[in-house]
Amino acid sequence: MIGKGKAIAHGGNAIEYALREGKLDKIVGRNMIECDTPADILREFEMVNQHNYRCKNKYMRYEIGISPKDIDKLKYGDMIKIARIFANKMGLKNHQWIACTHKDTGKPHIHLIANRIGIDGKVFDTTFMSNRSAKITEEISRDMGLTIAKDVQKQKEHQETYADPTRQQTKEKLQKIAYYELFKNASLEGFLHGLEKEGVGIEPVKNKQGKTYGIRFSYEGQTFKASEIGREFGFRSLANNFSSSPEDNHSQQVQQSQSQDTSNQQSYSEVSSGIASLLAVLTPNGQNNPEEDNTLKHKKKKTKKRYYGRQQ
Repeated sequence: MIGKGKAIAHGGNAIEYALREGKLDKIVGRNMIECDTPADILREFEMVNQHNYRCKNKYMRYEIGISPKDIDKLKYGDMIKIARIFANKMGLKNHQWIACTHKDTGKPHIHLIANRIGIDGKVFDTTFMSNRSAKITEEISRDMGLTIAKDVQKQKEHQETYADPTRQQTKEKLQKIAYYELFKNASLEGFLHGLEKEGVGIEPVKNKQGKTYGIRFSYEGQTFKASEIGREFGFRSLANNFSSSPEDNHSQQVQQSQSQDTSNQQSYSEVSSGIASLLAVLTPNGQNNPEEDNTLKHKKKKTKKRYYGRQQ
């Protein structure tokens, strides 16, 4: 199971959605609620929370997802048990709530709508509300022998990692080459040229506006995002790593001058057209200038001056 929760202001909409015809399967629990229609249930909620005018989000919406693997194990009584245990562990004994199951999506789940204002007038603390919901559903899953969402996610990540051993081996080989060339070369040109010699292809990833925002590596028929190889090979990381090197600064000065040095042009021609276009983007005169990025970051970090006492 997996659970999540959120404090909301539109209690009427939440109750109406939970009990909507066509979605509603069965009501599996209620606490201090006598009515069955959404409008009447909302009035019961409002009778309790109308005296607290300072609280804005007076309702809470919870959703408990049941794994499809467990649906055949659970009966109607089990759903009632899950809703009751969940509400008690969340600390809703003094709060009105109603819970029901939905049948429309094909994936069984429980909706629980609660009044945030208790009958004692206290406001329910919603700090880390969603995290607490997830933890409680995990505890209930363990006690009832049900599928735990966190374990499923770990298993999925493990399967994805080792589903294709050939790809994993290629990735490891590419990582060794990339890190070797990164520490071996002092310039971006040398780094890119070294990768090309090893048979590694690099291509910029562009958005719909044609602006480069990332890098892909290709090796032995496999393609990897830069983040899969290592955080040092990200688009901005490479630009920052080589922007302060003497060779890169010299390259910047040559590009800014009207006449370019012939040796620099020769080093560019040695790189393939795909890598050369990437190099033009990554160098300081490209469209993603690291100095400009640093300037923007610096501007964002500026805080508004505060003046204490009377202003003149």
